[in-house]
Amino acid sequence: MTQHRECTGTSDPAQALIYKLQFLEHQREDPDLLEVAEKTENRGKLPLKEVAEKYFALKLADNAAGTVARERRMFKRVLRFLGPNLPIRRVNLGMIEEYQKMRRVEISPTMRKPVSARTVNYEMQLLRGAMTYADCWTDTLEARYKPLRQAKPKVGKAAGKERLKHLLATAKTRRIFEVAMYAAAVAAGTGCRGCEIRNLQIGDIQLEQGIIVVRAEIAKNRQEREPQLMALAAWGLRNLLERAKRLGATAPSHYLLPLNIRKSNLLVKDTDQKWDVTRPMVTWVKAWRRLTAQCNMKGFRFHDLRHTFRTLGAEAGVPLEVMMAQLGHMDRETSLEYVHIQQRALQRAKTLIEAELVEVLATAEALTPANNPAASVSVQ
Repeated sequence: MTQHRECTGTSDPAQALIYKLQFLEHQREDPDLLEVAEKTENRGKLPLKEVAEKYFALKLADNAAGTVARERRMFKRVLRFLGPNLPIRRVNLGMIEEYQKMRRVEISPTMRKPVSARTVNYEMQLLRGAMTYADCWTDTLEARYKPLRQAKPKVGKAAGKERLKHLLATAKTRRIFEVAMYAAAVAAGTGCRGCEIRNLQIGDIQLEQGIIVVRAEIAKNRQEREPQLMALAAWGLRNLLERAKRLGATAPSHYLLPLNIRKSNLLVKDTDQKWDVTRPMVTWVKAWRRLTAQCNMKGFRFHDLRHTFRTLGAEAGVPLEVMMAQLGHMDRETSLEYVHIQQRALQRAKTLIEAELVEVLATAEALTPANNPAASVSVQ
């Protein structure tokens, strides 16, 4: 009863219950609490564009800025179809299904082929997130919405040693391939993503320790990691550091791959400088496509260098957990795609070990009960 007396000023259970009901009623009438509740309820009346902005701003608390920026770009297609000023609570299943049908037959301007089911599902996942944020994703929508059927994702392409050598040798012939070549060496020698390499700062590179620091803000899963540098990656980084120094990037906070201001119609108006060492470059995709086309590797993505690293690790028998730590944000299910490669590596290891044990096996097989005293002892 002491607890009741401290909280309600009485030891009478009936009086304590009355006090509790009065307290809850007072809470419901609290202006601050009512204001919060009203704002939450009114989200459904807001235009789709405004809710989306609030939703993506919230996502920044738990996702990399680059990821959220990409999702904002993806969501623009949804906004154009539904209308930016449509109150979000008016989005219904019919609109979603029409969007799925329309979007699926569109041709992607970058990939030059029909938009994939995976892309459409991702866009609808973003819409669902915004509607959930506005408390407009109803039980009915949850029960009746059907994502498009996706083909099981294939393991990315992997380049063998000869193709990698050919790629680098070709890149050395033209200066326009310089950045793509060195970045490719870093990717093939660490398994890092292109966005992680682009956003490296000078202070992130620790050649003497044989690591780079992938900061949480540039990692896809917002978790910092320190990938080990293979010799190929160290070679690429040394050359990129020399290039960065020539461009004026010397401080730890400067970017390894500074932004070329002259390629920005907006920024070039405000300065006569060519390079901005406080911002990273945007992309090397054009140079990469030209390079792979020249090497007869058309369709080989920069991201496939990550798969190349993963495949090399699997072939060498590196444990999955170790590869997951090196690569970051690689779930175990994805890792298991490479188990068959590891099995081949283990089979080769078995053959080599068995060759060393041939004589031992022969000796073991020669031990018969007649000349093996231990085997001839009867068991009582």
